[in-house]
Amino acid sequence: MEDLPFRLEIIETDTEWIVQCSSEFGEASMRVSPPCSESEMQSELDGVEKSLVKSYSMNIVRGASVPEKTAREFGNLLTRTILRDKIFTQFDLCRIRAKEQGKSVRVLLRTDGPQVIRIPWEYMIDPAYDDYLALHVPIVRDLRLMNRTTPMPLTLPLRVLGISALPDDLPALEAQQERDRIAQVLRRDSSEKVDVHWLAGDRWQDLRSALKTGTWHVLHCVCHGGFDKAGAEGYIQLSGDDGSAMRLHASDLRRLIAAGPHLRLVVLNACESAVSGPESAFTSTAAALMAAGVPAVVAMQYEITDRAAFTFASSFYERIAEGIPVDQAVTLARDDVKVRLGSLEWATPVLFLASDTPQIFASPKTSPVRNTPQDSPPTTEPTRSPPKRIDVLAEVGPCGHVALGPGDLLAAACEDGAIRVLETAKGELVAQCLPVQREKPVRLAWSPWRRHVASRHKDGTVVIWDLKTEMPVRVMTAGGQGDAVAFSADGHWLALTAGNRIHVYDALGARVRDLYVCSPKETAVWSAGQNSPLGPVSFAPGDRHLVVACGDGVVRQLNVRGLPVMEWRHPQPVLSLAVTEDLLAVGCLDGRVRLWTWDGHLLWRTQPGRPAYHLAFAAECPGVAMAHQRGKVAIRNVYTGKASPVSKLASRPVGLAFLEDDKGLVTATRTGTVERWELPDWMVE
Repeated sequence: MEDLPFRLEIIETDTEWIVQCSSEFGEASMRVSPPCSESEMQSELDGVEKSLVKSYSMNIVRGASVPEKTAREFGNLLTRTILRDKIFTQFDLCRIRAKEQGKSVRVLLRTDGPQVIRIPWEYMIDPAYDDYLALHVPIVRDLRLMNRTTPMPLTLPLRVLGISALPDDLPALEAQQERDRIAQVLRRDSSEKVDVHWLAGDRWQDLRSALKTGTWHVLHCVCHGGFDKAGAEGYIQLSGDDGSAMRLHASDLRRLIAAGPHLRLVVLNACESAVSGPESAFTSTAAALMAAGVPAVVAMQYEITDRAAFTFASSFYERIAEGIPVDQAVTLARDDVKVRLGSLEWATPVLFLASDTPQIFASPKTSPVRNTPQDSPPTTEPTRSPPKRIDVLAEVGPCGHVALGPGDLLAAACEDGAIRVLETAKGELVAQCLPVQREKPVRLAWSPWRRHVASRHKDGTVVIWDLKTEMPVRVMTAGGQGDAVAFSADGHWLALTAGNRIHVYDALGARVRDLYVCSPKETAVWSAGQNSPLGPVSFAPGDRHLVVACGDGVVRQLNVRGLPVMEWRHPQPVLSLAVTEDLLAVGCLDGRVRLWTWDGHLLWRTQPGRPAYHLAFAAECPGVAMAHQRGKVAIRNVYTGKASPVSKLASRPVGLAFLEDDKGLVTATRTGTVERWELPDWMVE
């Protein structure tokens, strides 16, 4: 899903600045006076740079001014000059439209003039949030290139070439830690998808030879750098034949990079690699790479500490490995540097793009599935013996949903409005929570601690209960259509669906995210004849992503900004889902259950039958349980798809789950009967 572009151009003349913008809402322009004189601007820039150094210095004395104050004052100065009147009106309209469409804004910035090309525009303040604009939306330096690049089809694996230059006569860099971390995050998903190679040598000949003989998609440089004012061009420092530092100027680097025609992204972890002279923006090291045909370059506009460079690179590549567009990866990595290090160095990295889109690769040339999925054998073909009913644990009264929690505690959302919690080992009632003046509970979700369970009610209220006191500890009003609710595995986040969005709450009950899953237009189409355009929701392994079923049959995996990183498509709406570290099980209205891997491979699907409204994975054994509304429950082998049928339940099931250590299966029915089942032989052998 692409962001909405907001093009902003600042042209400097002898007496004024011409500010122009364009978006899907049209164009606007205005003439403004520079915020200060040339000498005053230089003083302002010097002050920002000193504050940046002070922000990471360990020698800040008591009584010294807060380093960020200078940067914020400078950012407000830029905002008052540029982002105002009809320019801000256009930007605000663009942001509102993006929010309606579940997107975000991307600012494409062009500057022309000796002063404006030296300004760190990333410090500009967003008037709507009184915060740095670059921490909310991507700010991209857009150079005027005659021949724009287009996304290149990518044949996996993604090949990353790294070079860390350590000349004998320059200060040592923490290169090894950066090398190890980048390799780790890029290889996290699959070594078949990413190939990371670090050069043994650090001379320009070594780099030239590697670029000529290999097909590389990404180049990562860890080295010193700078801007040569006398020669009016940037440079990086590699090693010469004698081991001492050798400057490789931008023009020479441009010719060298041209030897690697497949390069789509270059990251220069080199100081001042984004700095250009007053004559032209194309004198920087980064701009030279753009002119050589590289569509995306990340470079540094100031000196950067090893710690900040390492933190930014690790976070950036982690997002790239997740499939996040390069501009959003930069924005998220900025945020990580600011939060983790507390310094102003988050604004040091600058992103240059050669086109209006951050999509630097086209779809990979790989098949979305390894083999054509086979229909698994029908439920009537058992794998050895079927499960056996052990006993009836309890009768809790008519209920609409049950959920098994830690310590094998079972919570039931009962029709009389109570939330009853059983200890399944003995079938004893251990807690009973009675909501006051609220409609009945319709869905339950357990935190990872046996003391807390969340209930979602018909009126949209969500309550988190303390089972020791049987009293609410948090009450939230979600509103909107939907009944799905899910805790993260660490218990820090609670997600629930509301209309076409997912609300995410923190441990204190504050709503920290509103993720738009579909646009208002899609919502109207999807929700026709349904209660909500969104179905069940779950946190993906690691708690960094959410998985949600949409009304059009698509299951989407979303990142923390609501951007899709994976999709699983189905012919009809999805009614149930369950997840493990490796697998995703989906029950669809077409009567099939499908088993997917997280990278989109369909392992098997059941033959058409009655829809499965409840799914559950076993913890240790290779089994997934499923139940449909007529009361029939089956357990299937995740490797073969073969099933062992379970005797038909007395009434419609409202939930099922495997006990801890796979000691059995628990089911509950609409009438309130809770039963325990012995697992089939093939699961316990």
